[in-house]
Amino acid sequence: MKDRVIPWQPTVIAGPKQSLLVTPEIAKLMLQKAKRPLFVVGPLAKNEPVMAFVKDIANDWNLPIVTTADTYKTFEENGIRSDYYGLVEITNLLKDPDWKGIRGEGQHDLVMFIGCIYYIASQGLSTLKHFAPHLKTLTICKYFHSNADASFPNMKDEEWYNYLEKMKIK
Repeated sequence: MKDRVIPWQPTVIAGPKQSLLVTPEIAKLMLQKAKRPLFVVGPLAKNEPVMAFVKDIANDWNLPIVTTADTYKTFEENGIRSDYYGLVEITNLLKDPDWKGIRGEGQHDLVMFIGCIYYIASQGLSTLKHFAPHLKTLTICKYFHSNADASFPNMKDEEWYNYLEKMKIK
């Protein structure tokens, strides 16, 4: 079990505040409690079946999607509506407690990440951890992110797909 809570990139040192290891059930509870969640999707989620999971999870939970890097084009071609922001740009907006959010309804209180390049996501999550106390971060990637508030463990694809399937509302 210990190897499941070590950051996927071992040089990522979280400091005294480390991510909580979560199951899909706990992640779903976090989504249920959130008033204005946001789903940030990176380029590692452009492949099947991950893109289908993202679409289903976003639809089930009525989540606005922000695509980063070159993900927007692939999602649009596959009929998945999203807004485009760079990862650094969305991180900076999320730090601002007065930002009105993607839908203009107010700042988001939970940001769920999937498919962002690990070392960039780690820096963004660290920034939010230290400079955005008004929001929680959750990663549902196949790698443990120690700088998130909550993260899935390190796992192989099949187990990860199982976790993502459980994130849907049944």
